[in-house]
Amino acid sequence: MRLGQPVKAIDDAHVVIGDETIPCRTVIWTAGVTPSPAGKWLNAPTDKAGRVRVQPDCSVPGHPEVFVVGDTASLDQDGKPLPGVAQVAMQEGRYVGKVIQKRETGRPAPQPFRYFDKGNMAVIGRGFAILDSRFAKMSGLPAWLAWAFIHLLFLPAFGNRLRVWTQAIWSYFTRPEKFSTHRRASH
Repeated sequence: MRLGQPVKAIDDAHVVIGDETIPCRTVIWTAGVTPSPAGKWLNAPTDKAGRVRVQPDCSVPGHPEVFVVGDTASLDQDGKPLPGVAQVAMQEGRYVGKVIQKRETGRPAPQPFRYFDKGNMAVIGRGFAILDSRFAKMSGLPAWLAWAFIHLLFLPAFGNRLRVWTQAIWSYFTRPEKFSTHRRASH
């Protein structure tokens, strides 16, 4: 993994990152929330936001060996483009991993990608969040606790979960509220 390095060239056997040439068979590229210029690099069709229009298997039209996922990809489902959010990116990434694995082992390709919307959550403030899914809608402390639980659940290792949980509890009880909705009356 190389972070913060310019990619100068990619071909079917190498990637040139900075001054380093790396032999490879598979390249995984990630980008932030700024529209990626990948559509220009690939000379591929893009949507009005600059995201690469991809096939139902997340490959670039005319280049079945090149995949684009996440907020760099534009894929329609049920007549609407999928949102550029982490849920979509994670599901697309897992799907493309399966596509690559099946190709490498000579097995048939999986069905076209289908996004499953698990709902939305957002932290609004300390101890307050909103949760909106097909199964539940809530706000306040219960939504914040659900958000915290799900956040911890997706951390990669138990040690990370324990450390983050301990730090969160410590911060919650020791850090004063920065913004208060209550004002003290002065005499």
